[in-house]
Amino acid sequence: MGNVISYQVGAVENNDTPDPQFKYNLSVNKSTSHSIVDGKETTTSGGVTSVNVKSGDAGINIGGVNVSPQEAEQFKQQLEYDDKAEALREEQVQVPPAESFDDNTTAVLDDLDAGALANAVNLATLGEGLDDDAITEMVSSLGFSDRSSALEVGNNLIKATREPFNRIARSEGFEGDGAWNALQAWNKTEMRNAVNDWINTRGQDSQRLREAMRNAWNAYGRMDNEDLIDELDEQGYDVQATSGGGIAVKGNELKDWTVWRDVRSVFQKRAAR
Repeated sequence: MGNVISYQVGAVENNDTPDPQFKYNLSVNKSTSHSIVDGKETTTSGGVTSVNVKSGDAGINIGGVNVSPQEAEQFKQQLEYDDKAEALREEQVQVPPAESFDDNTTAVLDDLDAGALANAVNLATLGEGLDDDAITEMVSSLGFSDRSSALEVGNNLIKATREPFNRIARSEGFEGDGAWNALQAWNKTEMRNAVNDWINTRGQDSQRLREAMRNAWNAYGRMDNEDLIDELDEQGYDVQATSGGGIAVKGNELKDWTVWRDVRSVFQKRAAR
């Protein structure tokens, strides 16, 4: 049996007869349930937020619920509406917004040597960093005749990919360079793979990158992470250690002590405003 169906009598008709009719308000919490009310057996499964059932003249079965003939069409429409609304809500939750690169950025990336691009991602994510030599090598397949032009295009390309990365980071609760630092502190190899997947799809698929950010967020919130503690202190938050070495945060929009895992949703809402 799933979640509970709740019944509440909304009205009583023909109360002065031996067979009064009870009008019930039925609430269903998106699950399969079974109940017997007023001598009538009802089985129903999700998709219904509310429906009126008259016990005296119910005779049409829709979705496991007996409804009166005059209520049948309205009930059917309500079922269809609720199913569509639920499907839309699930789609909105499960599918993150696309962060595709702009056409110019995509065109430049498509013209780069795949090996040189992968090597640049490796250097950036594994902590080596991209110096001028690495940037020049990354765009060498474009055939620049002078180093300064290669560096300009390379740096512009890095900036162009950093902007959508930062938008994704903000939507996951991070600010500034927080996501990049958290990913490197968490797992550099997984960070490299996630960024590579994201780059290779030209920003179309950010799911692995987002998942890496969420794991990195949880691992980043520790009392021994001095950089994070200092950053939170500068932003006006109070921080205290939890029993497992994590942190709880209070201040600004956090009126009560909130463990780090739950702080992410608060920061996500702030970034969405």
